[in-house]
Amino acid sequence: MTFKLMVIDDRQSRKEFYERVLSREKFDPIFIWTRSDFEKHKETPVDGYLLDVFLDLGDWNGSNAAELLRDAIQSAPRPAPVFLISQLWGEPRILDVLKQAGESSASVIQYLAWSEFEAACGDDKSAGARLDALQMKLFSELTRWHGRSGFRPAPDDTIRILLLADPQFGDPQTDPKATFAENWIAKTLKTNSQKPGGDPVPDLIVLAGDVSYTGRPDQFALAEERLVHDLMVPLWGKNNIDRMRDRLIIVPGNHDVNLRFSAADNRCFNPSTKEFTADKPILVNDENVAYPSHREYALEPFRRFAHRLTRQREWQDSNSMSWVDRRYVHCGIRFFALNTVAELDAESPSCARLSERDTRAINRSLAEDMPDSIFSIAVSHHGLPPNGTTNEKGVDNWLTVGRDCFSMHKIKLWLYGHYHAYSARSLNDPPFDKEPLWMVQIPTTRISPSPRGFCVLELKRKGGVVVDAFVNPYVFENGKTEKRESRRVFG
Repeated sequence: MTFKLMVIDDRQSRKEFYERVLSREKFDPIFIWTRSDFEKHKETPVDGYLLDVFLDLGDWNGSNAAELLRDAIQSAPRPAPVFLISQLWGEPRILDVLKQAGESSASVIQYLAWSEFEAACGDDKSAGARLDALQMKLFSELTRWHGRSGFRPAPDDTIRILLLADPQFGDPQTDPKATFAENWIAKTLKTNSQKPGGDPVPDLIVLAGDVSYTGRPDQFALAEERLVHDLMVPLWGKNNIDRMRDRLIIVPGNHDVNLRFSAADNRCFNPSTKEFTADKPILVNDENVAYPSHREYALEPFRRFAHRLTRQREWQDSNSMSWVDRRYVHCGIRFFALNTVAELDAESPSCARLSERDTRAINRSLAEDMPDSIFSIAVSHHGLPPNGTTNEKGVDNWLTVGRDCFSMHKIKLWLYGHYHAYSARSLNDPPFDKEPLWMVQIPTTRISPSPRGFCVLELKRKGGVVVDAFVNPYVFENGKTEKRESRRVFG
């Protein structure tokens, strides 16, 4: 894993020091020595900034770190942490700069003395240890800030991902035989891992939406209990659960939207009868200011569930619930977590769309960042309806929004649920005629009369790069779990 860093300094004579510290094994530096260079690259998305506090030479005209933080870095296309560097920390004038820097919304995470770089690049016997320490300081802070997963497979290790969808806890259509579905999944995979030559237990888990039936908090509480204690604990061990929470990728489904919240729009609550009425809807408050829509609260129970389960920062920070999940880029993979129910409400309960606004935000956050070595996987609840069906709801703006986004960012694999049945097929028409887009439709684990089951995705890697991918479907049948024929979905 490498972090792309923008080094901003007015002294190009320091380049040799930076290059020694920012080794190619851990860092990919972009060097900015002049303001004109910075103007050319300020929209380039990076993972972090090394910023000299005082920029006195050349065309910087006496600029300083606080000005760059305020005018450019805090509005960069991708949020990234800042390391401030100076050899003048003892000077009184630096206090004013630091005060101004603190008023910026950019995240300053470390204050480094230039003497640390000089000592790390010296000729004495202790220089090597100091170099390692400085590199580790930078690398560890970046890893922590970006929330990189603690999952660290060897470069040639296969990554195994358990694919689940549509448990719909609380659904009256739950199959009577699904009482111990999570236990069966864990038992099957754990038992297989203990056989001679058997596959190890999955490294990651993808849950493609419809965790609950109506988005009620009690349904999410039940889901959390079953997923943790009946699935994660048997697979990974009770003492490992907290450190394994960063192994989960979750997206919301249409059943996870609590329509009671969005149905409250344009309705008035009568304290006397303790009922809502639409006879005289209140649209504005006493100051004639319109009330905001309640729709944004409809996914709040799901958001809280997802954050409790994963501890992923984005569940608190992101309003859209659509983002590029970079926690596993050091493994050669990244996930596009896509919310297809952001525009669903009580007036349009079957709406399935990729928000154009949120997709634009993803495009801007990535900009020119399209590494060929990264295997990109999209995860959503809705996908494209199964072939030959006319009554199934798919992403209705796939042709206008989704297709170009997937092609632009070289997404190789699309995982989704919703249709309650397993399928693996590919799109081979333009723009996917040269590199097909494979779609894996994940079956339901609990709902009848659909054939219940789950999948395990295997990503074969060489030198940290995915070179092959296979999906292995499993079905619950006759009181046991059976594995069906594998399908190659990449390579």
